[in-house]
Amino acid sequence: MNAPPPISVDVFDPIDPLSPVARYRQISDRLASMITDAVPGTRVPSEPEIVARLGVSRATATQALHDLEQRGLVVRRQGKGTFVADSERAIRTNRTGTLPSFSEDLRKAGRSTRERVIALDVAGALEEVATALAIRVGQEVWRIERVIVSDGEPVVHLVSWLPWAVFGTLTRKEIEQSSLYEQLRTADGSPLRPCAADESWSAETAPAATAALLELPTDRPVMKVVRTAFLHHGTAAEHSIAYVRGETFAVSMRIDAHNHPGRSIGQLSPLPR
Repeated sequence: MNAPPPISVDVFDPIDPLSPVARYRQISDRLASMITDAVPGTRVPSEPEIVARLGVSRATATQALHDLEQRGLVVRRQGKGTFVADSERAIRTNRTGTLPSFSEDLRKAGRSTRERVIALDVAGALEEVATALAIRVGQEVWRIERVIVSDGEPVVHLVSWLPWAVFGTLTRKEIEQSSLYEQLRTADGSPLRPCAADESWSAETAPAATAALLELPTDRPVMKVVRTAFLHHGTAAEHSIAYVRGETFAVSMRIDAHNHPGRSIGQLSPLPR
């Protein structure tokens, strides 16, 4: 598939030095108006192109692109450039009655996915993992490090720990052919997939290794998602730490102070398209 033609700054009017609007904002507003009708994946002018055309400083050009990124209009790919973002984000939701996984949420948003296993091994549980899984420190656990690739782009980097005593057999091949959660079933179909979880989301700067795997600048903020998941009888089945590209996912929830029947506080629901 041919890439869409890039957005050009050649049609830009000169910056108005007397305007009360900051120079970087004049640039980002002009680009924003052009992005509105652009195809996702369209390349946006680079800092050097903006500097050369408009005669502003490199810092002003960088700030303009950062402003667009903060608005969710563009994504910046390290070593490749800045591109118009896809406005359709995956939504963290549990409407189907099944504990969602990142891959499933992405597929519901119409995206293709695959899971790339970086490491799959058995190790002794460290204290944090042991506490989350309610097992002894040093007890054997699976450690699975993965990158979820969506529409050809790495979007989630995560490490999961699962009790070896519960999940005796996990294979790289089967995880990569489907997903980890789809593999968490016994051969006869008995449910060994988690059905409930405690999950927290917070914004953090991407660790250096994560930034490299997700093809992000080292100072890029990402969403850190910590989850402890449980089987239907309450056994802790998975503890995971994930780093998610912010332009890929959104979280929406209902807050109900009166706990009306039929409404779950904190239930996640899709954002309007």
